[in-house]
Amino acid sequence: MRKLTSLLYASACLLTPGVAQAHVALGPEQRHTPYAALPLLLLALAYARGQRRNALWPRIGFLLGIFLTWLATLSPVAAFSERLFSTHMAQHLMLMLICAPLLVAAQTTKAAARALAPALERTPLRRLVALAGLPLTPVVIWLAFICLFVIWHLPGLYAAALRDETVHAFEHASFFLSAYAFWSVVMAPQSRRTLGYGARLFFIVSAALISGLPGALIALSSRPLYAIDPQAAARLGLTPLEDQQLAGLVMWIPGGFAYIAAALALLLAWLRQSESLSRRRQCGDGLALFAVALLSVTLAACDETAPQIRGAQANPVTGGDPRKGAEAIAAIGCGACHTIPGVNGAVGLVGPPLDRMGRRIYIAGLLRNTPENMEAWLQDPQKIVPGGVMPDMGITAEQSRDISAYLYTLR
Repeated sequence: MRKLTSLLYASACLLTPGVAQAHVALGPEQRHTPYAALPLLLLALAYARGQRRNALWPRIGFLLGIFLTWLATLSPVAAFSERLFSTHMAQHLMLMLICAPLLVAAQTTKAAARALAPALERTPLRRLVALAGLPLTPVVIWLAFICLFVIWHLPGLYAAALRDETVHAFEHASFFLSAYAFWSVVMAPQSRRTLGYGARLFFIVSAALISGLPGALIALSSRPLYAIDPQAAARLGLTPLEDQQLAGLVMWIPGGFAYIAAALALLLAWLRQSESLSRRRQCGDGLALFAVALLSVTLAACDETAPQIRGAQANPVTGGDPRKGAEAIAAIGCGACHTIPGVNGAVGLVGPPLDRMGRRIYIAGLLRNTPENMEAWLQDPQKIVPGGVMPDMGITAEQSRDISAYLYTLR
């Protein structure tokens, strides 16, 4: 943002003499002096030096922007803006809604900053540019763009600009620079430091509504509000009021279409970003599911609950044999009521599943999960829960130790 401020200040210094020269009231015998085009020539040279060689489209946009700026301010066509109010309004819109965004899209700020940086470091202009590095927040830029457009179209200030060429030059310079800053915010590459698409759409819609208000008032007025040359309008078969109404329509309708086009472009970019983020999320979700599945397979391969991995070794906690415990579970028929991993046919749904029994805190919701309580529950469950669903299966003390040893391998 500091580079943008500095470049805008330097551009104002360059463009002001040319703009002032462009608005001198020209007679039929008068022509533009050669130095009127010097500011644009210097800007073009700076851009050519600072722009990257492989950037074709930005160069085309810059050349088009420079040509239209010359056409609006320095060409003989610009002299008609001193005679007809409608052409003057068209000139303002061209500077703000066509020339400025074209030069922003051409990355003029970056190119000129690269070209001017070495020279500014070696000259006293560096301090002058530093002093011009005022903080330009998006809100300040928006206010400047809107307020300058409305204020300069007040009848009193408009007449003052026509009377004094210095005021006229300042008017057009402020139009161009505020518009350049405005479109720099709207057209900036999307990043964490720039406004989101929603805020940019608000920028454009609010600017369209507020800047269209003067055009509507001018077009609907029943009497001339501005000092319009009646002879110039009469040459084209227009009265001063008709010239004013035409100017209001130019500000109101073509200007509104320009903002609508910019808003649609932003909306399409926003939709593309949303679609891209959606695809990334779907891809990320797919990768996450694949990772979870792979991890599950890996953990299953390393699971210690499989009886064949534990072998016939005695469980140091219970003193029982896990393999004999699995055989006892199958022989007693515990699988008729419970789902028990690793035991063939143990898919019963009457009682709770016994998977991860080695990690549970309670047995039957009552007893702490300890080997002693597990063996006591297996041997005589009716003693612990009289009338409970768990029947007395006649399990011996040795079988309860083996079954407990197996159940504790289920983790």
